[in-house]
Amino acid sequence: MRQGEPGEGERFARRAAWRRYVVASVVSTVAVAVAVTHVLAPDLKIDNITVALLVVAVVPWLRDLLNSIELPGGVRLEFKEAVERRIEAAERIADAALVGSGDDGPEADGATVLRDVRRLAAEYLEVRGSMSSGSARTQRMNGIFARLVRATQRLADPDLDGWLTSPDGGLRLAAYARLYAVPDADALAALADAVVKEPLAFSQYWGIHALDKVVDAVGAEDVPPGVVRRLEDCRPRGGDRVALLRRLIAKLHGLR
Repeated sequence: MRQGEPGEGERFARRAAWRRYVVASVVSTVAVAVAVTHVLAPDLKIDNITVALLVVAVVPWLRDLLNSIELPGGVRLEFKEAVERRIEAAERIADAALVGSGDDGPEADGATVLRDVRRLAAEYLEVRGSMSSGSARTQRMNGIFARLVRATQRLADPDLDGWLTSPDGGLRLAAYARLYAVPDADALAALADAVVKEPLAFSQYWGIHALDKVVDAVGAEDVPPGVVRRLEDCRPRGGDRVALLRRLIAKLHGLR
């Protein structure tokens, strides 16, 4: 190492500080966006599903931010454990609000439910293609995802393999919604393959969430090494997806 160059420890500290700054900025931006929305549209109804989606979206950032806080006297580990418990509790509440029972609405036959799923899949692609990228479009797509979660739970035997390999991005999102709500261990390899190759950022985000659920159903220690390697080689660009994938890989290696 040349004189005057920062050592490895210093470089690591700088990277950690920069990461904390970015994470804090993202969380603050989300909070400000919600506040501005409330001021500009005070009559806007925010239901439990919307709150659940916000919680699920922010939790990965909070985990990274709060885990980095250190207090004198060795308090850090105790604080980290408390934060982890609270974050996991928030995730469970968000899941309950988002997934529900899957029994909402009147009874319908499989063909009718499948038409609803295909209609929502087409609506997702229409919103994605017609609206400019931003919080308004994301909110609309999150609402569609929530309805897909409920609708796909009402299907007895959805064609997950066909959806996951479909060129139709709406059907792939439907598969992610179903596996988020009803994790299926047999779908692990196909889901991992779809998520790694997923070209749509919003879909990949929820695909990683669904993959996390399926990994829990399989058991992290029983995930085939080939699947783990595929996920390690995946390089999503969005910071939210990077955080989710990093967390999942840590789980697969038994680090959390």
